[in-house]
Amino acid sequence: MDVSGVAYWPAGDLAAGPSSGSYPVRGMLIVPASTASVAGVALGLSKDLLQRAASVTLKERRPLIVAVRETPLGGQTLRQLVALDEAGAVVLPASPAFYAGATHIQDLVDFVAGRVLDAAGVPHRLYRRWEGELGGASGPRGEG
Repeated sequence: MDVSGVAYWPAGDLAAGPSSGSYPVRGMLIVPASTASVAGVALGLSKDLLQRAASVTLKERRPLIVAVRETPLGGQTLRQLVALDEAGAVVLPASPAFYAGATHIQDLVDFVAGRVLDAAGVPHRLYRRWEGELGGASGPRGEG
């Protein structure tokens, strides 16, 4: 896996690149997003780098994909997810497609990862795409 161009900053580093709108990024993925992360981002808090970078991502109108991991969801979290949607984020529950013909747990993981990448505009071949016919999506990773 090519990790060139990948950088790491500690959560407390509010001077890190992604905390500024002038830092060049294409968007941000929060995977998995806890309800605490959802709440902080929805409220526009900046207690850590994740919240600050997400706030900057939204204000700069860059893609923000939030893959919420919790279930079931309570009313307060649902309201926060609606607030994120209204702010321009893509709310993507980490819910695998059990109808897609998965035969292994990895197929379910790949489906969720693929949907996140789809939302971010990143090409991949993690799952077979719908082809407009019944049974067309069966089989993992492009297998029939």
